[in-house]
Amino acid sequence: MKVHVKFQGIDETFEAKDADAMLHLAKQQAAQRAPFLLRPLINSMSDMAFAAEAVKRANQANGRQDPIPTTAQEFIDWGVQQGVVTIIEP
Repeated sequence: MKVHVKFQGIDETFEAKDADAMLHLAKQQAAQRAPFLLRPLINSMSDMAFAAEAVKRANQANGRQDPIPTTAQEFIDWGVQQGVVTIIEP
């Protein structure tokens, strides 16, 4: 799987073997880019807890009620719907 992400100063292409690996990579990237004190919190979350928290926070920030994803693919699809993820290779 190969995706392009354009979000809050990120404009990069990422590759992973499947949606689950891509979600794990997204969580790792978020932890690396997060303020120092938030890194342990992000790293302690499961990948799906991270995805749920990301959608929850985006919903709060944008006044939306998007459903919380239950799979890694749903999280990626949500990113596509938000216009921040482009799937280059499924």
